[in-house]
Amino acid sequence: MDETKPDGITPPPKPLRVLMLEDSVRDAKLAAKVLEGSGIRVQFEVTDLSEVFRSNLEKFEYDVILADFNLRNWTALDALEILKQSGKDIPLIVVTGSLGDEAAAECIKQGAADFALKDRLARLPVAVQRALEEKRLREQHKHAERELRESEERYRLLFERNLAGVFRTVMDGHVLECNQAMANILGFASPREIVDRHVGGLNFSDDDRAGIFERLKVERRLTNFEMRLRRQDGSPVWVIGNISLLPLTTTGLRIIEGTLIDITARKLAESENGRLALVVNSSDDAIFSTTREGIIVTWNAGAERMFGYAAEEIKGKHFSTFIPEERRVDLAGNQERLFHGEALVHYEHENMRKDGSRIQVSLTLSPIKDAAGFVTGVSVIARDITERKRAEESLRESEERFRATFENAGIGMALVDMQGRPFRSNPILRQMLGYSEEEFGRMAFTEFTHPDDRALDWELYRDLIGGKYEKYEMEKRFLKKGGGVLWGLMTVSLIKGGDGRPVCAVGMVQDITERKDLEEQVRLAVKMEAVGRLAGGVAHDFNNLLTIINGYTELLMDKFASDDWASIYLKEIAQAGERAAALTRQLLAFSRSQVLAPQVLDLNAVVSNLEKMLRRLIGEDIELSTALAPSLGRVKADPGQIEQVIMNLVVNARDAMPNGGHLTIETSNAELDETYARNHVTIKPGPHVLLAVADTGVGMAPETQAHIFEPFFTTKEQGKGTGLGLATVYGIVKQSGGSIWVYSEVGQGSVFKIYLPIVNEGPTPEQVKTETDSSGGTETILVVEDEVGVRSLINLALVSSGYKVLETDGAKSALELCAKYDGPIHLLLTDVVMPQMSGPMVAERVATLRPGIKVLYMSGYTDDAVVRHGVLTQEMPFIQKPFSPLALRKKIRGVLGGT
Repeated sequence: MDETKPDGITPPPKPLRVLMLEDSVRDAKLAAKVLEGSGIRVQFEVTDLSEVFRSNLEKFEYDVILADFNLRNWTALDALEILKQSGKDIPLIVVTGSLGDEAAAECIKQGAADFALKDRLARLPVAVQRALEEKRLREQHKHAERELRESEERYRLLFERNLAGVFRTVMDGHVLECNQAMANILGFASPREIVDRHVGGLNFSDDDRAGIFERLKVERRLTNFEMRLRRQDGSPVWVIGNISLLPLTTTGLRIIEGTLIDITARKLAESENGRLALVVNSSDDAIFSTTREGIIVTWNAGAERMFGYAAEEIKGKHFSTFIPEERRVDLAGNQERLFHGEALVHYEHENMRKDGSRIQVSLTLSPIKDAAGFVTGVSVIARDITERKRAEESLRESEERFRATFENAGIGMALVDMQGRPFRSNPILRQMLGYSEEEFGRMAFTEFTHPDDRALDWELYRDLIGGKYEKYEMEKRFLKKGGGVLWGLMTVSLIKGGDGRPVCAVGMVQDITERKDLEEQVRLAVKMEAVGRLAGGVAHDFNNLLTIINGYTELLMDKFASDDWASIYLKEIAQAGERAAALTRQLLAFSRSQVLAPQVLDLNAVVSNLEKMLRRLIGEDIELSTALAPSLGRVKADPGQIEQVIMNLVVNARDAMPNGGHLTIETSNAELDETYARNHVTIKPGPHVLLAVADTGVGMAPETQAHIFEPFFTTKEQGKGTGLGLATVYGIVKQSGGSIWVYSEVGQGSVFKIYLPIVNEGPTPEQVKTETDSSGGTETILVVEDEVGVRSLINLALVSSGYKVLETDGAKSALELCAKYDGPIHLLLTDVVMPQMSGPMVAERVATLRPGIKVLYMSGYTDDAVVRHGVLTQEMPFIQKPFSPLALRKKIRGVLGGT
């Protein structure tokens, strides 16, 4: 019984051999530990040299390659090129600390199976499992193609080398294909001269042709009948025919298949009595006669060669001598028919040679009558058809293998005629798309192809049957019956007849819908990450400017009376500055660069506390209902930010229902398993709390849904929205460790689902806020700020309040000043993000020079390395830019306390 880990990862039966392209042995061991922890045993080797990588690819076999993006003098893109040149199919997964939008897209384009970030290695086992599964499907696909080609080749050889003439026609008499033996019988140089001609042009007599077709309609199979034709040069030729009417194809065609054997020599022998003895003795067929009792009387040279008995040793013996004992039961019935004057023509039988070996023969038995018409004996003509029967059996086996391969293949398959209509499909393909085999036969393949892919698909197919290439491969979208789209990797190959002309095509389809969905999710996630970094950088720089603008505005307002015209103008400037600061706060929320005050929350309580306000907000024409699950798990998030999330979603829902409707807010516990996580790349499996906001409004098209979380994207009229509402929601949810997904259709409303991980902690106790005196002080403050305007404002605000200020523009000058300054320094006021050295690093170095010094951090934003990785904790004093001089003095006084 297979061992399956609790997280859903099925470990391989033996350790994976992994080659890690990594310049950090620690990171390589961490990746291996994560794989081992999911149940995937690994044997790994580590190198960061391209020469060693190239050499190891030639010497050893690996299951998976894990590559850091930036290596020593080369990158993962170089590794992909080396792997491609080696010709080996080994999944390569990029495992790196960070990966930009363009780099991620280029890696996928150049053949990377997947990528994972080093700070989110929980996805690595899933990525490895999926890459191995995709490799297995590729190998299965190649195996199916190889089996199909071999089956087709065996069929072609048996068809072409058959000693009998083999042909196929449609019911109206046009020849579809034939072999060289058929061409020889009719006196043509090659099968190409016969294909597409009507049988009337092949010198079938009208009576023979009409009679055969009429009998076929009733009997469906005609065996061992004689027919006279004329060769291309006009000479007669007698043949024995075996013709079958095949079952009606799904395209409505009736196909006739048959074989012809040239018996002209035998017919001539029968008609030319004067040369009978010569013909009989020179014939390759066995010709002999028996008495009425079955005693052999005559025996030609052909019989000697066929059965191995000389005439002297076989004459006088019963003909059952060379008939196997188990087949002698047929003799009595056949003798009875012969004695009544009936001939048995082309009666197939198994005979035994003198050496005990068995052969298959076609017998023509004719009664020998005396002048009175009494049957005195039997004449026998036997033709060795052993090779033909073997060929027929091989052909049947080949067709059966093809049928088994086709029907039981693990991928979708279809046979398509020259007009692009699938006339045969396997169960997997029908299950994929939901159509029956009859429905496939009535449709061209472009009819279940997505409109955007039809032109290219049809162009490639026309080029294929036109001989431009033997096969083509493309990713395309299939339309499923009843609606829905399936992405498929389709390979179409040409099948040719014995004359080298195309007969049909075989298409193989692998369902890659899940892979395409994940690629789109990765693309969007990388895009949002890049936009978030840009937004955070813009907000940081803008906050520095707003600190200067708003700060000097406040200082100026203190200089004028409230009714002075300058004071009125300054108030307008201050209000505009505050609105600008609000916009930057929203950008910081989107970029996940805010400093949050997370608490352990009960979302039910948050929703209940907001419900009264929400009802006033949405108006009377919208019905609000809540469905709050009991025993709801607790989450850790900033309560104010979560309230903003709910408010923004409710406002959006209200705007989507201008004529009223129904708004529902729902909470529940949700266990997100490995399968859900595989289909949603930003989700980590485990217990979550679901917060859903659903409306019955106008809904959104897919094109709109792809952009709704981007900053400044809005569908509202100009002046009615900034386009930052949903961007703010996205950033808050992501910074809180959660995920947000939207489900919407035009005219059917929208549902926003937020998943936040459950925490096993008690509720955060409420903190009592105390007012801080904003008056000045006499302490010495060291200010470290790289922005000149901000530094000047801080100096002016603090010096005017009695503080002594030491200002520097960076870490190096700050450390030098601390070492040289003789007096005490009570407080370090430092920016968080600066060139060369961050604020927390400056504080750590200053503390070694000035033990006991207090620290206040400030920033226009806080980057991932500071906030999320724990360098700046919730306990560390922090003031967010832009700030006013008054707010700064209050914060400093609170940090310094009574000192």
